Amino acid sequence: MADKTEWIRIAELERRSGIPRRTIHFYMQAGLLHAPLKTGKTMAYYDDLHVKKLEFIKSARKQGLPIAAIRKEIFKQGPDATAKTSLAAEGDKRASTPQKARSTRTRERILEVGCRLFREKGYEQTRVNDITASMRMGKGTFYFYFSDKKSLFLECIPRIFNALFAHGWDRLRKIEDPMERLEARAQMVLPVLSEFCDILQLSKEAMDEQDPKLKALGEKTYRSIRRPIEADIERGIRRGTIAETDPKLAATVFIGIMESLQDVQRFDNGSLTPALWHQVSRLIKTGLARPGPEV
Repeated sequence: MADKTEWIRIAELERRSGIPRRTIHFYMQAGLLHAPLKTGKTMAYYDDLHVKKLEFIKSARKQGLPIAAIRKEIFKQGPDATAKTSLAAEGDKRASTPQKARSTRTRERILEVGCRLFREKGYEQTRVNDITASMRMGKGTFYFYFSDKKSLFLECIPRIFNALFAHGWDRLRKIEDPMERLEARAQMVLPVLSEFCDILQLSKEAMDEQDPKLKALGEKTYRSIRRPIEADIERGIRRGTIAETDPKLAATVFIGIMESLQDVQRFDNGSLTPALWHQVSRLIKTGLARPGPEV
């Protein structure tokens, strides 16, 4: 009997199933789908059974079934359903591990590798390919946990911050005077100004996103940077060492001044030293106007 199997590419499988390819790849790695027919390093074909399985998975997910339960139902259907998949053994092995714990470990590992690469290469130079290659995993797995590189970076920010300023927190805690604390904060930023500005820029971009999760992450990130500065300013106002002002506005201006120092470095070949910050600090404290004669 002639083989009536219809072979299709991943784009057509996406169209017929209504499921994005990164999710399809995740289902394969989870043992829900059999391997496609590979005719080259980057060429693969899918059959009718892939379409039927995806329809079943889609329906089961809508009913709230977890991955492990869906896998069990698929294996119940016998050899035709599993299509002698090489992933059957992997599926059984995965089923023996609690799904939630495994998922948490994978997500945590992506965060760890992301933090390392962002610090080593910077945000712009780090690609999703770099992260997945370092972890030896498919892009589908990455996109199952994070919508894109930006969402990963935003979740990495608190960890990166702790690493950037790990040696400065102890010193900062010992400083009581609010103005001295602000000075110390600025001097902590100077050596890592580029990373600091990258984080600020990404948080602002995220705040303009339509995705509510990204928007919330951006706002949370920016507030986590601004709030400690506000607290120092509020303390200074209470002590009478800082003039009455809106702490949020003053903290935002303070952050803006730190960002502007990157322009000094970029366009004027300025050296980001404590001496430079001393000049900036004097401008903040006294303004540009010369003090008038005492009466």
